Amino acid sequence: MSRELIFLPEVSADFLEGFNYYEGLSPGRGGARFEAAFKHTLQQVQTGLVMHAVVFEHFHHVTLPRFPYHLYYRVVNEAAVIVGVLYARFDPKRLEQTLKQRIG
Repeated sequence: MSRELIFLPEVSADFLEGFNYYEGLSPGRGGARFEAAFKHTLQQVQTGLVMHAVVFEHFHHVTLPRFPYHLYYRVVNEAAVIVGVLYARFDPKRLEQTLKQRIG
């Protein structure tokens, strides 16, 4: 099984924020490691072999390996709509509010 991945526009900004942060900590390597973890996580979501935990009623989330970030998505028909890549240690109410705002 292979799911189509659909990205909300805000996901680009989320990714760049994390990428730039880790690149600043470890120039030349930090951003690349964050990107590799992001791509690995997307592969998991795309293959659909692993069912990730459901949070905030209908969002699935999966942790990026070795980073304190969660990738949030919704399954709509056979597609995975990527809603955000957010810092996992934010207040849960803030996370929920951000995700709900993004889906309208």
